[in-house]
Amino acid sequence: MSFFEFLMRRKSTFAVDYKLIVEDIMKYGLFSLMVWVSALCAGFTACSDDDDRAQAIAGTYKGKIVMAGVPIVNEAQIVITRDGNRLVTLKMQETVLGIDVNIACQSVVLYKNQQYAVSGGTTFNMAMGEAGASVPVPVTVDGTIDQGGETSIDITVEIPGAPVTVVFEGQKQ
Repeated sequence: MSFFEFLMRRKSTFAVDYKLIVEDIMKYGLFSLMVWVSALCAGFTACSDDDDRAQAIAGTYKGKIVMAGVPIVNEAQIVITRDGNRLVTLKMQETVLGIDVNIACQSVVLYKNQQYAVSGGTTFNMAMGEAGASVPVPVTVDGTIDQGGETSIDITVEIPGAPVTVVFEGQKQ
């Protein structure tokens, strides 16, 4: 005796309702539809990118800071730390053009054309005027890092009235 026959012999409400539900499912092909939907969901479930972009570029980069093609700091360093799969923090502490620059900028990491691209922004407290009052100045960071660790990062400091862009050119250590 099958399970369905057993339920039908009991003549309970549950058995009748259950039989009707099963008949409706089979009648309209909902069961086969549910199987196909489940198979498609399982088939199209994707893992995250195989590469952890932020981990791939995390490290210490040594190089120089260039302005208008002329090196202005010959021994510069940027440290990139991983904050997530596609987030990093770029830290630089250098004296550039007589200004102590200490920035920590969170950036998004993209991967395109065999290169990692970083882009982000922060503010930098800069001493201005004779009294040396600290003024927050916007800083943007845009650059690329190739798979060999060679990097070129544009750092733009939006000084009121005279924005300054310098380029960090370096190599991962």
